[in-house]
Amino acid sequence: MQEVLSASLELPTIVFTVLLAISGCMWLLSLVGAIDVEVDAADGLLDDALEPMNLSEVPATVLLTVFALGGWFVSVLASVFLLDGRSGTALVITSVAIGVGAAIAAIGFVMWVSPRLALVFVTTTAPSKRELLGRIAEVRSATVTESTGRGEATWPDGTVSTVDLRTTAGTGVAAGELKRGDFALIVDWDEKADDFFVDRVPAELID
Repeated sequence: MQEVLSASLELPTIVFTVLLAISGCMWLLSLVGAIDVEVDAADGLLDDALEPMNLSEVPATVLLTVFALGGWFVSVLASVFLLDGRSGTALVITSVAIGVGAAIAAIGFVMWVSPRLALVFVTTTAPSKRELLGRIAEVRSATVTESTGRGEATWPDGTVSTVDLRTTAGTGVAAGELKRGDFALIVDWDEKADDFFVDRVPAELID
């Protein structure tokens, strides 16, 4: 344990130890809301460098942590077994070689684990209710008027939702014309009231 601690505070491992300390501080700051840990690595100057390596989907803080941890682990092991008993020029050359090798290994580890981590940080956009426009709803209330009516509509992904249906002037369907079990075409959405306006289903859409 003492050897590991000593190696962590000596070159070349001290570089990765510092990076680990920085990433640890970033995680702590993210816990208190001072920074956003899920900022994409592609944001800003890192975009051009990371996009070709398919690393842009993982937050920069996570990439830094993975790189520092991988480099630290490799550097500590190599230092413990390869630097013991060396001094002078041999120590400097071996330290530089270990540092470069650890960095390369850390990059390889980042590139290997990033596609798996990206699955965790995939963001999905909540579907907009405008996606229901042009779709067919089945009336579930006794009737549909300008102020009342309910029905079931199917989202593009197959999910069924119960929505408020309304008739409106200018369409081919009158208030009270639609009954339970009838089908109606959703033609508009009132975002404020969260009501869907309906019309008759065109003949070409009827099976």
